[in-house]
Amino acid sequence: MSVPMNRTAVIMLASGLSRRYGYRDKLLEDLNGKHLMEHAAGVIVGTDALVRVAVCPADRKEIGERLIDRFVVAVNKKPKAGLGHSIAVGVDVALKFKPDAVLLCMADMPFIEEWMLHGLLAYLGGSKGADIVHSGDTIGVRPPTAFSSACFDALARLDGDDGAKRVIGQGGFNVLAAAAPAPLLADVDTKDDLELARKQMEIRDRRRPPAAPEMMERPNLSPIDLGQHEMPRVAYRR
Repeated sequence: MSVPMNRTAVIMLASGLSRRYGYRDKLLEDLNGKHLMEHAAGVIVGTDALVRVAVCPADRKEIGERLIDRFVVAVNKKPKAGLGHSIAVGVDVALKFKPDAVLLCMADMPFIEEWMLHGLLAYLGGSKGADIVHSGDTIGVRPPTAFSSACFDALARLDGDDGAKRVIGQGGFNVLAAAAPAPLLADVDTKDDLELARKQMEIRDRRRPPAAPEMMERPNLSPIDLGQHEMPRVAYRR
């Protein structure tokens, strides 16, 4: 059986050092009228995930401040410890919500789409018993990546620069490749990547059909129980 989105913790990794980009924080660069990270964030917010966690750097507070209204912010106090540590920080917070699956996304991948995330979960724990489903193909592993509960302990122990590839490649887990379309897996590491992403956005927007006009409907004025809504929380890891 697959894991539903409402039983999944979606973790967006937004605490990288951007070493290849330069002195500016790439996640705050403009891409089609939004900060780069807002493209992935917007897709994640559109899901009905059990919890949305954003791993943000302690020394660049603007990242977390811009996300805290939509994500539980996990503050990474040691971003130099590498991608693996960043994942462990996010997983540590996510597991407090007792999910059945964890879905890792990168904040610098502006072309991911919601159907991709649901597709990864559809294969997780299905008839083939997948423990891990990544978006790449049989040649290369690419995020976003979904992990079943069998992987939680291994993810929580990660450290260093290898990231989740260490868990995927260590053996002992059934790994599936979803083979998502390559253009949707583009990430932004350099200024040249950002310019290419801008061109790709322009092409995508030109090809997107115009939205059909909608009929005006009477608004739903049903009362809202504010007691059912929780304020976002900030979680810290030493």
